[in-house]
Amino acid sequence: MLTGLSVWIISPIYFMNQTFYASLKNIVLFTGSFVVIQLTLPLLAAIGVFRLRQAGLQSFFKSMFVLPMVVPHIIVFLLWKWIYVGDGLLNRLLGALGLESWIHAWLGESGTALWPIVFINFPWVSGIYFLIYLAGLLAVPQELFEVGGMDGMNGLQRLWHIELPLIRSQLRLVLILAFIQQFQSFENVLVLTNGGPGFSTLTPALYLYKKGFEYNELGYASAIGVVVFVVLLLCTLAANRFIKPANQAE
Repeated sequence: MLTGLSVWIISPIYFMNQTFYASLKNIVLFTGSFVVIQLTLPLLAAIGVFRLRQAGLQSFFKSMFVLPMVVPHIIVFLLWKWIYVGDGLLNRLLGALGLESWIHAWLGESGTALWPIVFINFPWVSGIYFLIYLAGLLAVPQELFEVGGMDGMNGLQRLWHIELPLIRSQLRLVLILAFIQQFQSFENVLVLTNGGPGFSTLTPALYLYKKGFEYNELGYASAIGVVVFVVLLLCTLAANRFIKPANQAE
């Protein structure tokens, strides 16, 4: 087994292989799409619930958005795998609609395997991020909304000039949490494709898992872990540096 010093010495040689670069390319797509989704759709859901005037209806939608959090992620991944398999729900639906030319082995073709993984958890309203946004909106003083109404603000102007500036801290928190969650995750890819076909859906975290626990190359796995840690640390520091809380924004 490689010592800690040898990992640092030869890890640059390890990272020159195409498999590692393919995993980085894939994780950029997965993480970028996940972060954009979590910065927008849960926010829109939280704003919609926050603006409801009926307390009973507001409580109902809160429960509906939070309820899926009790379902284990592995169950969700297996459900989506059943949807995507060759004789699964998606291909059956396409066949019933007369769209046989659209039928694919969605997880078995390198040209189509990436986007089905991105599409998992549609409609992408994460309960925890929804609650973070909603908590931020509930903390905004109601007097600001009353003044905005007196000034004739419409819904979009209220969002842009009042709500978004005052939940800047929540936006930063969601950005950091979503980035960390997706960049280091591999459970969804492991269950759906195991990184295949080939290396078309491989991610650094899954590559680390395979090297460490399937091939027993612990030195290589440790080196990948260091790279993942450094990327997460630098991106977190950058987010804290450039995205100021609402009370510190100029």
